[in-house]
Amino acid sequence: MRLGASFRETMSGSYWLLDAPVDERAIAVALEATAGDVRELVRERVWRVAGTIDAEHLASGRPLRGTLGLHLVDERRLPYRFHFAADDGGRYELSGQKEWSWLSPIESMTLLPATLYDGRGEEVGRATLRFDWRADWASWVRSIRLRLSR
Repeated sequence: MRLGASFRETMSGSYWLLDAPVDERAIAVALEATAGDVRELVRERVWRVAGTIDAEHLASGRPLRGTLGLHLVDERRLPYRFHFAADDGGRYELSGQKEWSWLSPIESMTLLPATLYDGRGEEVGRATLRFDWRADWASWVRSIRLRLSR
């Protein structure tokens, strides 16, 4: 028997493209992070992520897949990296990390600055996403699941 775990997280904010830096656009992601085996999670320190992304003028409710690194203890960071197809079929990656700060613990764990890359790996934009802990902390806690599987 294996013990698995999962949780859900939503974040929203804004992004802008490098070729239009004053044109801020809305962005939101809804993620489910899963680990099929907690022992493997402890060893590899990576959650598998799936969900959806809404990025104004880019992706409307498009599926995403990726990873969430669990490096909080040793490196004081949680790196997020996920891929998605835009509405026009173009491939993109959103990559960023939350960085733990003793001076601002809540802010540091609710703020995700990120970079947007196109299918060639070229940087095309920047994003700032936030987890609204005041409104969403209770639903986040309720989303935590432990599962036994064979």
